[in-house]
Amino acid sequence: MGRPSGTLNPKHSERRAALLASIRIRLALKDQPYPSMRELAQSAGVSVPTLRHYFGLRDDLVLALLIDIGVQGTPHLEIARNADEPFAASIRSYMRHCAAGFTFGLGEIHTLGLREGLRHSRLGPGYVDALLEPSLQAIEERLSVHQARGEMRPANLHHAAISLLSPVLVAFLHQNELCGATIRPLDIDVFVAEHSEAFIRAYAI
Repeated sequence: MGRPSGTLNPKHSERRAALLASIRIRLALKDQPYPSMRELAQSAGVSVPTLRHYFGLRDDLVLALLIDIGVQGTPHLEIARNADEPFAASIRSYMRHCAAGFTFGLGEIHTLGLREGLRHSRLGPGYVDALLEPSLQAIEERLSVHQARGEMRPANLHHAAISLLSPVLVAFLHQNELCGATIRPLDIDVFVAEHSEAFIRAYAI
């Protein structure tokens, strides 16, 4: 007996995940132009009709990838929320974790999202919703705990989260994705340590 209309093959999810993994590798390659749907299909070892069967148009495919990356990043968001340490120690440890994350994969993810999303009316909001805002909101939750304990002065937590995360993101893009290290090298560890202390001075009670 055939499957009821509208049901998916039991291996559909596994096949879809494998395709997304292949597409992610291709989109993350350096020194490559934006790949077309045909090039993405070739990198995944399938035909364009097959890729469209699973995802739709190219924008649908990229959006599905951003959402999938966001889901895979859930454990890292839990680390961002963790406010077990006192305020100053918490900020220092999270910034060290954040810097390490940018070096080992997080930077690549944000670069992919920015590359596809900048000035794009659909993929821009898709990147913000799937990746950037969840990171900021997790930081806001961490900071809200410190506020509740009386360790951090009253402030707009969205603004504070942006001010904590964005310098590290810009520094990583400057040094790595934009090859700024060849023009003006920056010691990321020293930068992150100085940024952490500046944030602590600005917000600690």
